[in-house]
Amino acid sequence: MLKHERQASIDKALLDRKRCRDWLMPHMALGSPKALTKEQYRQLALAELGPISKASFNDAWIWAIEESQRQDWYEPKRSRKETMQ
Repeated sequence: MLKHERQASIDKALLDRKRCRDWLMPHMALGSPKALTKEQYRQLALAELGPISKASFNDAWIWAIEESQRQDWYEPKRSRKETMQ
C-alpha cells in the first residue's frame, strides 16, 4: 500500500470514530438510561451514519463512555426479565 493510501485509510478510521462518538454522546447524556444493547446501538449507528467498521464503533463506544463519564455503560444492558425479579 502506498504511503498516501495508508494515510487516507487512517484518516477515514479516525473520522469514523469521531462521527460515532459524536452520535453516541447524546444517547449517553447524564441521566439517560441505557435503552439498548451495545450491538443494537451499533446497528442503529450503521443505519444512521452509513458503513462504519466494528473496530471504529468499539473505539468510539469507549471514547464516548469516558468523555461522558458514563462508566455504567460498560455494563451489559440487563434484560427485562432480570429487571422484573
